[in-house]
Amino acid sequence: MARSTYGTRLEALIANPAISSRDKTFAESLLRFYTSKRRLTAGRARCVKQLEDRYSPEKLAAALEKGAPMLERLNAVCERTEPKSWGRGFVNSLQGQIMAGRELSEKQIKTLEKIEAENSDEAIKARDTWKLDYIYENDPAWVGSEHRSARHYEVAKVAARYYKAAGYFQRLVDSILNDDGFVPTIEQYNKITKNKFAVKVLTAHFADPKFAPGSLVQFGAGASGALRRIKVPCVVISSNGGPIVSAAKGAKVYSVLPMGSAKTLLCEERHLKKARKVGGKK
Repeated sequence: MARSTYGTRLEALIANPAISSRDKTFAESLLRFYTSKRRLTAGRARCVKQLEDRYSPEKLAAALEKGAPMLERLNAVCERTEPKSWGRGFVNSLQGQIMAGRELSEKQIKTLEKIEAENSDEAIKARDTWKLDYIYENDPAWVGSEHRSARHYEVAKVAARYYKAAGYFQRLVDSILNDDGFVPTIEQYNKITKNKFAVKVLTAHFADPKFAPGSLVQFGAGASGALRRIKVPCVVISSNGGPIVSAAKGAKVYSVLPMGSAKTLLCEERHLKKARKVGGKK
């Protein structure tokens, strides 16, 4: 039988699935010290004994028996949470805490109660309904004369493209734009579409275009210097020709084609004006 050393004892502690992350980190530091010095100080040796006592099979069994009702409660709510949600991760951490023989704090219990409420039968039903609404139903705030369709996912993508350029909500933005299976929560949807900046962006996107496709325009005084140097009229190819990057009135982005050119350009509506008639006045 292999001789038991502080090294093997600490390795066993570290491998114990019931050990807390804090105690595991401490045990790892003790193991590094032992590996380096090939011995432990008297104080460190006492710490090893205390850890072994804390995670002894007898104490863990007693703790499991005492914590069985709470563990059953945690297992039940865990099954109702979304697999990769923050709530699932929090409940998993509480499960480990109970299995390690540690009681939950008052604050942890209050958070658990909140997660339970968020995953009640009624809440799950509402969440499932929202998933269908997000894909198939219009957001009534943005159904206009031109845009007969303003499905929630389309609204979310318009706002997400703006925030991608602005540099906010990046994790949420990435999920909305790049994960076809992702459905934001109602709270996330409202957060990214109902704030004052998003409302301006969405108002511009869903507004009736000032210039119809095929009409002639030219760049106004507010356009960039490179665009103002283009003196020939431009044909409007499409409104909403690119993502809106300004939370401002007239920020709808047009794709226009300068006469004689094969390359389309993007310009905000507020920086366009009706083209002058050839040989006439403005």
